[in-house]
Amino acid sequence: MPSRTERVRRVLSPRASVLRLFQDGDFVFGHTEYDFTTRHIGFEVFRFERDRIVERWDNIQPRLGPNASGRSMVDGPTEATDLEKTEENRALVRAFYEDVLIGGNHDRLEVYLGDPYIQHGPHGEDGADAVRRILGEVDVSFDVQHRVLACGSFVLSVCEGSVEGVHTSFYDLFRVEGGKLVEHWDTVEAVPDRAEWKNDNGKF
Repeated sequence: MPSRTERVRRVLSPRASVLRLFQDGDFVFGHTEYDFTTRHIGFEVFRFERDRIVERWDNIQPRLGPNASGRSMVDGPTEATDLEKTEENRALVRAFYEDVLIGGNHDRLEVYLGDPYIQHGPHGEDGADAVRRILGEVDVSFDVQHRVLACGSFVLSVCEGSVEGVHTSFYDLFRVEGGKLVEHWDTVEAVPDRAEWKNDNGKF
């Protein structure tokens, strides 16, 4: 019988290129690139019951970049390592959000970020100073962390907040090494007004 990750790969293909795909218990989370009339980057989360996909979430934005450090939204390592550190790495990302992004303690960035810190976000660049500058210059708030999925060295955070007053969904994928966040990919998507929803399930 195909594994859960293989089932998800079949669901996405050939409509999307699967860049990274990981399993966390009943969840499979993937980093994907779509190439329809325009190119988009997304994260998708699937929940399984037995051998069936029963629930799905996503966060998709246009592909932009390269960023100021010359990095794209998709390059970098794709295979999880340090599987025995999954829970330790999950706890690190959760603490980073609670302390720095939600808690607002931007002076503690270096407690969590490695040196070097490799940035794939299209509006950023490598290093903790660049993260601090964006947090200081952009009207962004991280309000609720809804889910933290992990598989060894890769951890995906799903967070709700706002950018310039616009209700926003943040999906952030981190690679952890040596107890530090050393690499980051993301997608940022405005949450549609409820009147535009096609179902009653909600974004999160």
